[in-house]
Amino acid sequence: MSRILRILFMAFIASVHPVVAETLPDRDALTQKTRAFMGTLSEGDATGAYRSLRPYLGVPATPFDKAAKKADDYARQVRERAGDPAGVSLAREAAIGHDFHRVTWLQKFPAAAVAWQFTFYQPDDGWKLVGISYTTDLESLYRPVTR
Repeated sequence: MSRILRILFMAFIASVHPVVAETLPDRDALTQKTRAFMGTLSEGDATGAYRSLRPYLGVPATPFDKAAKKADDYARQVRERAGDPAGVSLAREAAIGHDFHRVTWLQKFPAAAVAWQFTFYQPDDGWKLVGISYTTDLESLYRPVTR
């Protein structure tokens, strides 16, 4: 009986204890990993792109996996309407101190672009992915140009 209780207790602990995510060591690694994501995405494999960042999740995996499926559907629709991607460019990097870092890429199409934002959090040592979002509303990316 005590063996069964120990097994049940260990199963309970395993189910409530969060899985420790791998972390990325520095901000350069964030840019490299998100650049690779954009390359995979541009090849038409949104699911594979999301899968490449899954080891670094700092959030629950189930909502992330659902978001990956939605992104795959979205990417397919964009390709049907806007054609094949014409390239990607790093639009912006921004930080909140040493705790949060956001990398924004533009996925360019012949007549449109999609902004992909990746948000990372560093609670102590190492960066974890806490969000991916995408939009065709590029207004927030514009900055004044001085000549």
